[in-house]
Amino acid sequence: MKPILRATLVSALSLAAFLPLNSFAASPNSANNGVLVDRIVAVVDDRIILKSELNSRLLEKSDELAQQNIPVSDVEALREQVLESLITEAVQLSRAELTGLQVSDQELNEQMEKIAAGNKLSLLELRNRLNIEVDNGFNKLRDKIKTQMLIQKLRQREVISRVQVTESEIENYLKRKTLANKYREINLRHILVALPESATQQQRQQALQKINEIRQRALNGEDFTQLAVRYSNGSRALDGGDLGWMSDSQVPTFFAKQVNNMNLGDISDVIQSPSGFHLIQIADQRQAGTQKVDQYHLFRFLVLSDGAQQQMQAPASIREAAANINSLDDFKALQQTFADIPETENANSDMGWRSSEELSPELQTRLAGLNVGQALDPVATQRGWLIYYLDGIRTVNEDADDKREEAAKAVQMRKANEMFDLWLRRLRDEAYVRIEL
Repeated sequence: MKPILRATLVSALSLAAFLPLNSFAASPNSANNGVLVDRIVAVVDDRIILKSELNSRLLEKSDELAQQNIPVSDVEALREQVLESLITEAVQLSRAELTGLQVSDQELNEQMEKIAAGNKLSLLELRNRLNIEVDNGFNKLRDKIKTQMLIQKLRQREVISRVQVTESEIENYLKRKTLANKYREINLRHILVALPESATQQQRQQALQKINEIRQRALNGEDFTQLAVRYSNGSRALDGGDLGWMSDSQVPTFFAKQVNNMNLGDISDVIQSPSGFHLIQIADQRQAGTQKVDQYHLFRFLVLSDGAQQQMQAPASIREAAANINSLDDFKALQQTFADIPETENANSDMGWRSSEELSPELQTRLAGLNVGQALDPVATQRGWLIYYLDGIRTVNEDADDKREEAAKAVQMRKANEMFDLWLRRLRDEAYVRIEL
């Protein structure tokens, strides 16, 4: 199994739903026998976290850390970090539910197709592979991805969308890029010792002492990732503090000065921000080169039908409808042709511009022989037959396509990164949380 697919699968195995309090009850048989099948370890607003879920997520995270060669020396400390991550996740899900955020089936299906394409599989092949490895593995992965997408929507609404980017910030970004004459990307690792929103002087001193002790241990040769797993209050603590790849301009402002003077493997001085005290390490760096890629502007229409994947080909009426499409207007007329399908089902039919890497191998192969203005033969899915229409093809330079838009997004993400930990801490502080370990 390819590493990407294995990592995707592992992260899906231990997903357990957060249950509303009023839906939790002991099994009648277990109550009569006096056997405790499970118990609550934390209450978060009107949700509960079960011991079985904590143990399952702990096993999952231990496996992930082992795959990254990050040793776990203190299991209890890891257990506390895992429980805190479950609490943080539950807090965000409660907030998303309160604000009415949802993930549609179409959005989820598109994301599953991207995962399949990233593993060089069709969606059907991905489903079969996951279900072979784990009982009901495909649906477990769908649930996991849906949770992640819902949380990302919440972060987009409450953090990223509220970031204001000025024209002067865009101009300064472009000037720095020109002066640097390079596109460096760095992989940062991060440790945060958080402060309460209204921290006392004593709390600040204790936090500062703790971060200094952690820094000294890192300088003495202890593994930075293991220290992050054990001690960091950051949202990526259980990933060894890995913040992922980012350009210099996306680095949070309060890290930027130190990053500019750091080399690969260096550990920063203690950095203070409104959310607490930080340490960072440059785990890796690379030059981001330019690359030309083909992109396809696609539309799709779903004809609902049970058992499509068990049929050799689509019904003649659906095949004929696809064959008669010669323009975007013809494609849009499908809604009248199949008037019994709710309009909401295909309300977001425009898939936008997609690069080859974002499409399944099967779809890439089919598109190779298709002319602009034509539709593919219907494709069987779990919910029915998909008709894809190709509206355009273009070749773009990923790094130079739209420098101004790139600058605006980079500045926005840098400022959002600065706000995120503080937002998450406030969300956590405002929630009702009771731990019952």
